[in-house]
Amino acid sequence: MNTALNYLLVSRQSEIASLRNLLHTGRLIGQISQLIHVLQRERGASNIWICSGGKLFGDDLPRCARDVSRESDGMIALLPGTQVSPLAGYSRLYARIAAALHGLSDLKPLRQQVQNLAVSHDAAMERFNQIIRQLLNLVFEAADTASDPQVSRALIAMFSFMQGKELAGQERATGSAGFAAGAFSAVQSKTLVALIEQQQRCFVTFSQFADTQSLQLWRTLAEADSEIERLRRVACMGSKTDESGVLRWFQLLTKRLDGMKAVEDQLENTLMQRCRSTIKRAEAADALDDISQHLHTINPQQGFSLYVGGAGWLEEHSTTLDTEGVSPQLGRSVLSLIQQQAQRLQAQADELAMMRATLNDRKQIDQAKALLMNHHQCSEEQAWQTLRKMAMNQNKRVAEIAAAMLSVAAAFADTPK
Repeated sequence: MNTALNYLLVSRQSEIASLRNLLHTGRLIGQISQLIHVLQRERGASNIWICSGGKLFGDDLPRCARDVSRESDGMIALLPGTQVSPLAGYSRLYARIAAALHGLSDLKPLRQQVQNLAVSHDAAMERFNQIIRQLLNLVFEAADTASDPQVSRALIAMFSFMQGKELAGQERATGSAGFAAGAFSAVQSKTLVALIEQQQRCFVTFSQFADTQSLQLWRTLAEADSEIERLRRVACMGSKTDESGVLRWFQLLTKRLDGMKAVEDQLENTLMQRCRSTIKRAEAADALDDISQHLHTINPQQGFSLYVGGAGWLEEHSTTLDTEGVSPQLGRSVLSLIQQQAQRLQAQADELAMMRATLNDRKQIDQAKALLMNHHQCSEEQAWQTLRKMAMNQNKRVAEIAAAMLSVAAAFADTPK
């Protein structure tokens, strides 16, 4: 009996240790959110600088670079050290960290090229996009390590919203280029439509998992987008614009992104609160001490009772199943504790399975897009449109098309040459 209780105690301690690790992961994700936000600002300023031929936002570039450097240092300080033994099962997370740091190392030469107007708008934006994409991949991988359903919901809500916000940042950059040019090309208009559609998908997922306060903040922000919608129609229809359009567009989209950062901050607060409250509940739910006190009163020479969890007849005949070793009251206490913990863990497993399915769909879609981008040298938006068109033609979900594409690619990769 002591051994069973010890294992229950170890199970609870393991759960608490995992939650404490998630608390640190939450801090890291919050810091990455800050870093991405200032990177989006730098991308926006660089975008206007290039589109204006070096006439606008020149004073903003050094300040943006300093902000990014500060937040980057803050993120690095929260990363797991390389001098300690690596955690088992975290190889993908470490790989994402390496990719994110490698992406950040490209900022210095990119800034020099932007300052000298030695890089095209499209090339500069794609390099900024890639850096931010690697950081989002790191957040995605961190979200996939959560083991508590409530914390997982907060992580998925935050990741989905961060992804939608990044697409909104790309929308700002694409729209700024079109307004600066005085007209939108067919490619730019199509790209904007795709970005708006992808944002909506992210915000639908966010709405399914977000807390009430974050949802309310988002709905209030979304209701104030009437002028943005008007300018979106101008851009998506390829209409001609005057020079004042670019600054107005940039101002409105920047205000929207700053408002979205407030939603992100609320999501981070929710994440941290859930981590702390779940740890507190797990620590307070330790009823094993009381049971151990009862165990000390039992004569070790007496017999024992064997209970089978999940047996329907247990409740009805519980008073007749005891031997001289354990009283029915204590036996039911131990059984109840085991059953409650098993049911709680099963409920967590079921909810986590559902949420991991959502994450897995997102992961497969991203991998399929990367596959199309590599093989066909197309943009991320074009890869998404290809997947979407294939799904519509075959009357299937995009995730199913992505999974099938990855299976075919894996089969060809495994074929002997």
